[in-house]
Amino acid sequence: MTYLCILFLPPVYFLARKKWGGFCLNAVLYGIACLCVISIIGIMAAPIFWILAVGHASFTYRQERLDRATDRLASKIAEKRNNPS
Repeated sequence: MTYLCILFLPPVYFLARKKWGGFCLNAVLYGIACLCVISIIGIMAAPIFWILAVGHASFTYRQERLDRATDRLASKIAEKRNNPS
């Protein structure tokens, strides 16, 4: 579900995570992409802004997942050091 949110509505991902700076930046990028689609002249530039918005959201999601994995690994290493069996 998260991947679909990132792919189709990237600002909502940041809104759900309460990351307001990322939300503002992504909303601007996504808004420019939508405005480019609405105007016939800018339809060729719309994918550029959409890719930037999706890339920003997916990079942030990947960083969050790596942080969680690192925390889990660090806690397991600390647990093994405290309980040498």
